[in-house]
Amino acid sequence: MAKKVASFADKVAKDAKKVIATCPQCGAPIQVAQLVVSKKSEETGSWRYSKKSVKICKCNEKEIYAM
Repeated sequence: MAKKVASFADKVAKDAKKVIATCPQCGAPIQVAQLVVSKKSEETGSWRYSKKSVKICKCNEKEIYAM
């Protein structure tokens, strides 16, 4: 028999249900997001992008989204 293939919407919904941890301060679930920051290089004058994974909860979401 053919194997059922999950659609993109099914995969996103499945990932959204996963809670890795809860914040010890506010008790809200922690979500992991990728933060991309652009910086202009002083040497070449071109734009550089740096990526890092950030844990977001109710305590720090305003500070992270304001960047």
